Amino acid sequence: MAATSTREERFKRTLNTLVTREGVTPETLLDLLGSKEAYAALISGTRLPSTYEATLLSAFFGVAPGLLLQGDEPSMGVSLRLGTVEGIHDVSDAVSHATQLLATDRLTREWGCTRPIIDVTSFAPSKIWHDRYAGERTAARLRAYLDFSETEPIEDLTGLVESLGIPVEYRKLPDQVHGISIPEKWGDRVSWVVIVNSNDVWSRQRFTLAHELCHVLQNDPGQVIVDRAKMQDLRPERIANSFARHFLLPEEAISAKLEEFGEISTDAQAAALVAAIILTYGVSRDATMIALGEVAEDDIAAPLMEFCQTTPVGELMRISGNSAVWEELNSTRGESFPSERLSQQVLDAYAEQLVSLQAVADVIADGSVEDARLQLREAGWDMDQQVIG
Repeated sequence: MAATSTREERFKRTLNTLVTREGVTPETLLDLLGSKEAYAALISGTRLPSTYEATLLSAFFGVAPGLLLQGDEPSMGVSLRLGTVEGIHDVSDAVSHATQLLATDRLTREWGCTRPIIDVTSFAPSKIWHDRYAGERTAARLRAYLDFSETEPIEDLTGLVESLGIPVEYRKLPDQVHGISIPEKWGDRVSWVVIVNSNDVWSRQRFTLAHELCHVLQNDPGQVIVDRAKMQDLRPERIANSFARHFLLPEEAISAKLEEFGEISTDAQAAALVAAIILTYGVSRDATMIALGEVAEDDIAAPLMEFCQTTPVGELMRISGNSAVWEELNSTRGESFPSERLSQQVLDAYAEQLVSLQAVADVIADGSVEDARLQLREAGWDMDQQVIG
């Protein structure tokens, strides 16, 4: 009877099967992994891939990381909607970080340190074939489910999404990437983490977050979803864009603003209207202009619409007297913020000595134990009493 193969041997067979199946050249795999040493070790099965390498390989071949790690791992979707090695590299660090957040979320929930959630398991998104209407109807259903009126602004969108049990983190992503949503299936449960590009302006961040929420509600299957500045023309993206616009800015809200402002006949009046919509409903300028084009096409002259579409948002805010407000909303642009929900979960678990300081660091300090220790000391924690990590 043959001896049981090791995890490394199983990984080697799996990797070489994928390489043969996809016709991948050694040069491409070497470029993907970044070094001859890593290439030689992995192709020969000398060692298992790191989490980072598993993320790269799983994204490239379109398989779950657990298949490559050869362990009892949760199944994480990895179809990054990318087409190049370079595209995978530019988000792989963020995806690897997200897998750590998902693991910490799972661990703290298993220890009973979860935070209360608004249960949306009975919520049913629209499955109508028309992409725009599917997004619009799903948005209307969710507003009704959460008891929001059609003219009520959703002020704390991050808090709302986190209250549904979805950790949200703001961190710097490549310039062309607005956000990432990452699912993990563990048993019968599917969990998600959303990362939003902190380099984007406030209104774009909110639109991205609403967009990612739609991917979660639609349970878009088996994917780490990377939303880029130039997105592919895919049905899930069209639905998510429609959802984000209508969830943040329903048609009734646009109509109410138009009635409030009355006739729009000058650049200044048009700028004031657009600025008011952006600031009240926290939606991007592009989404605002699309909504105005659909609802007020006959009410606002084309040159005024073009003026608002092409003038920088900051200038629209200056013209309308809203520069100070706009600057304040964007004052934290570029800064990283961990998930408040997940931070509280892991700190509760750490206080009970159920998890290590490393788990805390993965959530609040980008993996740096020393930075996490410093942050906790500054927050008043007696670190001498904490014996784990």
